[in-house]
Formats: sequence, structure tokens, C-alpha cells
Amino acid sequence: MIKHNKKLGFTLIELTFAITFISILLIAIGWLTIHITSTYEKGLAIKAVNSTGKELVDDFSRAIAGSPAMTIDSLCGSVYSKTNRRTAYNSCVSDKASKLIFQQRYGSVKIKDEVKIVPVNGVFCTGRYSYIYNTAYALNTEDYVPTTPVNYRAGYTKTTGGLITGSYNQNFKLLKVPDFSRELCKSKMESDRYYYSDNAFFSANYEGTELLDTSDNELAIYDFRVFPPTVHNLTNAAFYSGTFILATLKGNINIESEGNYCSDPPDNLDTDFAYCAINKFNFAMRADGERTSTERR
Repeated sequence: MIKHNKKLGFTLIELTFAITFISILLIAIGWLTIHITSTYEKGLAIKAVNSTGKELVDDFSRAIAGSPAMTIDSLCGSVYSKTNRRTAYNSCVSDKASKLIFQQRYGSVKIKDEVKIVPVNGVFCTGRYSYIYNTAYALNTEDYVPTTPVNYRAGYTKTTGGLITGSYNQNFKLLKVPDFSRELCKSKMESDRYYYSDNAFFSANYEGTELLDTSDNELAIYDFRVFPPTVHNLTNAAFYSGTFILATLKGNINIESEGNYCSDPPDNLDTDFAYCAINKFNFAMRADGERTSTERR
């Protein structure tokens, strides 16, 4: 009897099917890993925006609550004389001293090849602390290209006797400074775009405190609004209300778009969309504090 030895193994077709299956499985695992990582990162970005926004609301509310109660008449009178500058004084009163409380400046930038007029910087003065901010449109010139060769980013410095001292700080996102005289709202933006203060109280504190560098995610203000306050006739307590949009610095965010404010979801390994998060916050508080002895100097 003749015995035939049969060699066991895979045919070429079977091997091809096996390799194809393993390849599909690896691609699916890779895609799922990227998707899970993207979802996780987006969750962290959303959490950072929400937690930081709540902290800012608390900070604004505390600053307003502790600010001294003043009538609109006395607030306007601290800047404009009733006799020498009556027209400016009357305009200030009729406008409820809004420029001594809040100012926001605008610039023209390109967003996805569309020219938009957007907020670029501003200041909010509570009467005890003032907040200066540069929006993402001024900070992220890669995604938001200015239509003219102008730097929309505001600076901040101190003056002594009318002379500018120190270098301009233009790297801030949201700066909190002690400003009981509302110097930052009284100051004018000059040609090189800086806010200044000539109050002696700033000698040691004029650089202020940055409020948006505490998060691992790069966050920035996109819009800020403070409405003219309502003042009680008897107590002079002023009721402030406002709103602001906080979002990640990256992501090509367009707050004027409908539905999806972030950039379109990527069809490749681009991760900007994963790190994109945006939210709008409101705050309201009554100012009924008093000036301290230090602030009366």
C-alpha cells in the first residue's frame, strides 16, 4: 500500500481573506480609538468652558456687589463739569454713564473667507475693579485675519504725570485690575491702542491679574455686553446685568453662524474640532457698597 503525505496549510485565497479581515478590524479599532479620544477631548473642552465661565460670573458678581453705590449724576460729574462741559455732562447722564461702565471696540476680520465686523477688545469698570479683555479675534490672527494691517489687540500700561511708564502689556486675555476711579473707562484709546491709568493706587498693582490662564484649554472671550444699570432713587444702589461668550481659542469659531459655531467636523486627523467648545453666560448683581479709606485718597 502506497501512503500519500498531505501537506496541511492555507490556500492563497484563504490567506487573502484573513489579511483583509484583520486589516478591516485594525482600521475599525483605530477609527474607534480616534473617535473616543476626540469625544473625550471635546468633553474636557466643554467642561473647561463651563467651569471657567461660572468662575468669571462669580468674580464679576463679587466685584459689582462690593463696588460703591453712586448716582448717575455723581458718576458723570466725576468726569465732566456741569458748568464747563455741560453738553458732555448731559450726554453722559442721558446715556446712563454707559461709557464710564463699559466700552467695546470692533474690527474687521476674515472668518472662512467672509469679512465680519467683530469685537476685538474692551473694558468693564465696576467702580472697584476693572476688567480689560482682548477677544479671540484679536488674539488668534491665524484663524481671524485682519482685513487691514492693523493690530486689534489692546495694550495696558500706566502713566505718571502724563508720561507713559513701563512697557505695554498686550498678551492678556482678561485682566482684572483695582480701579476705584474707573480710570480705564475714562482713558482714551490712542493710536497704538492702549488703555492707561494715572492713578497712584496702581503703583504696585497696575499689571493686574489674568483670569483666563488657569485652564489647560486655551480659552478667550468672543463677545462681552454690559447693559446700562438701573439705579434706585433712594439707596443709589445700581443693578448691573451683562452677558459674555466664552469659548476655546482654536476651532475657527464663528459666533454669527447658525447652528454649528465651531469649524466643520474634520474628515481627516485634524483635531481642532475636538478641542472646540463655546457657551454664553449671563450675570446680574446689585452694587451697594461703600468706598474704603484707601480708595478715598
